[in-house]
Amino acid sequence: MDPAKRNIYLIAAVAFIAIVVAVYFLFIFQKGPKTVKPQEVSGEVKELSEIDLNKRPFVTLTPTSDGAEILISIENMSSFDRIEYELTYLADNPQIAGEKIQRGSTGTDVNTKEQKYKKSILLGTASKGTRSPDKGVTDGILTMHLFKGETEYQSETNWDLEQSATSSTTFKDRSDNFQLTVPPLGKNYFVIISDTVGAPANGQFDIANVVFPVYGSFSVAPQFTKSADLLIKFTQDAKSFQLYSYNHTDSKWTKLDSSYDANSKTVSAKVNSFATFVVVSSK
Repeated sequence: MDPAKRNIYLIAAVAFIAIVVAVYFLFIFQKGPKTVKPQEVSGEVKELSEIDLNKRPFVTLTPTSDGAEILISIENMSSFDRIEYELTYLADNPQIAGEKIQRGSTGTDVNTKEQKYKKSILLGTASKGTRSPDKGVTDGILTMHLFKGETEYQSETNWDLEQSATSSTTFKDRSDNFQLTVPPLGKNYFVIISDTVGAPANGQFDIANVVFPVYGSFSVAPQFTKSADLLIKFTQDAKSFQLYSYNHTDSKWTKLDSSYDANSKTVSAKVNSFATFVVVSSK
């Protein structure tokens, strides 16, 4: 065979073998099972209900007087290394009448070493000093991701934005288990009814006997001029229930004069302000 042709055939053979080897490593070898490195393994995810109440964060959601912003406050965070959250809701679509769109905000800047975290969340848009609040806000959900070591604890709670009227107004949570009927407040105020995730610190009761959920009613409205009627319904049985309120303005606890109806499993009381209400059972 001509030496020149032999060299050409040799070069072609080597090139062919190189192509076969490349195809093997690119499309066949890499399809085999991989060994997962330890740092690629995700941490365990658990429900926050597995954490004792006194170690859970206490969350308040206070709307501004025009309902354009929510001030989120988180306390009792020291049990966790890191906290993230998403505050979501549905609002009227300004472009299409009768249609709802999902809105929301996230928070990743929570410093669990601080005594309290606060952040203002805009519900809507703002430009050139003019705020345009979202209308028809419903179905609020607060999702929290709380990290301790390699374990993540998750919590999902409801919140509802409502507005008072010039007459007596009844505020309810989404399940209708919480009901607060307030007298006329002099002007219209926005109010949020929510599950507070945890409970305020330093309560004058055995925290192991707290009945879930812990309900919070939040507003910038002043103290009521007349007493409001509070009614909370539960599904569990107990000999009796005692009701406590926590005032957000002065951070004080009050043991309320309350009554318990065993037939309807409801606790009722007269209150004079929006607050966090904690029900404690007597087993």
